[in-house]
Amino acid sequence: METSQSGTLTQRVVWALAGTVALFVSALVILAYATFDRMEDDLVNDILATETSRLLQMIDRGEVRAGEAEFRWLGASMNAWFEDHPRVGHPLPAELQGLAEGLHEIEPGGAIWHVMVADSALGRVVVLYDATENEGRVYDFGLIVIGLGAICMVGAYGVARNVAKLAVGPMLDLTDRLATWAPGSPDLAVERSDEAGRLVEAFNRVQNEVDRIMAREREFTANLSHEVRTPLSAMRTDSEIMLLANTLNDDQKLRLHRIMANVDAVTSALAGARALAADERRPRETVDLAGVLDDAWRVQAMQAEAAGLLLENRIAPDVTRELDRHAVLTVLRNLIRNAVEHAAPATLRAEWDGQAMLVRDDGRGIDGAALPFVFDRYYSGHRTDQTNGQAVALVSDAAPRRGLGLAIAKRICDMQGWSLSVTSHTSGPEQGTTFRLEFDLNA
Repeated sequence: METSQSGTLTQRVVWALAGTVALFVSALVILAYATFDRMEDDLVNDILATETSRLLQMIDRGEVRAGEAEFRWLGASMNAWFEDHPRVGHPLPAELQGLAEGLHEIEPGGAIWHVMVADSALGRVVVLYDATENEGRVYDFGLIVIGLGAICMVGAYGVARNVAKLAVGPMLDLTDRLATWAPGSPDLAVERSDEAGRLVEAFNRVQNEVDRIMAREREFTANLSHEVRTPLSAMRTDSEIMLLANTLNDDQKLRLHRIMANVDAVTSALAGARALAADERRPRETVDLAGVLDDAWRVQAMQAEAAGLLLENRIAPDVTRELDRHAVLTVLRNLIRNAVEHAAPATLRAEWDGQAMLVRDDGRGIDGAALPFVFDRYYSGHRTDQTNGQAVALVSDAAPRRGLGLAIAKRICDMQGWSLSVTSHTSGPEQGTTFRLEFDLNA
């Protein structure tokens, strides 16, 4: 059952980005307004202090006499009074009477006054600066900054929407592709309804589809193995009985032996396919590496002879390992088939170097650009032959798709914990291809 979410993932990304920008811009607006207001106040106070100091200096120098000291007009926004000599025409405002010496800020009736009180030879001096217009300019500046901040926030919201689309867009595309490839309902409940929940739901559907495909593959392999095993057993039994007859010539006996070898190969391939489909290892047994190579060659002998491929089995008879014989047989059979198809006419040599089995041919080799892909499924079109210094594709685009043999061999080796690697040269004394099959040292 799905639970409601506070918006989709796209919306949350938009609000997260836009909210971050909004906080930054708001802090910047507040800081700019406070800084400008403080600068305006400091400027007014500096002017006020300067004029008061100048007035006191004039009094000390005698430039201002007692009869002239009742009131002084210092500018459009600044006036001065001598508290001990108030003038009738310009009396000292009541708000300024009785103030202590120093700097003051007063707000009478909506106005804003900055006041400096100081003592002089003619008595206490009160200097006033009317900063109402200055505060109006600060207020206007605040409105301008707020407007710019609002514009920035709107722009940030638009940018955040585009960024969210770029960030979440690939997830939505992947979700749509998965939903198209694997329609239906997931088995597991998804407890969110946003883009991430849709993606998880799509992955659940894909997992269901993969599980169904794997189940059908295992069922098909099991059914095929069961249905084919009986006629294969009958074919091998009949071949063995026919070999007991004394009326057969050598050619007929050779063909019967080939039939038995191919039956064994099919049986082994079915057993290997079942193991691959089930992704499990078969029981290990003592394997004679030279003997299993001969068995793998026997199945391909007719095709190898027709293609001009010869085998030199240089592995000593006493080299044995505890391995899955069917797996080894399948790997070697695919390596031999690969040599028949791509190296012949050539000589195939098998050796044991103490740690691994080396299967070498002196054929045309594999181009360096194609070498990293030889174990990929269906990769065979880029194998090349060197003719007059030019690379010629061995498999045309019109040819049937092949290239499963080495992929199957590599898959079996990976499942068994073995190592299968390849090196190749298209010219020189080392021309040819070498496959190195190294078994698990702990086997």
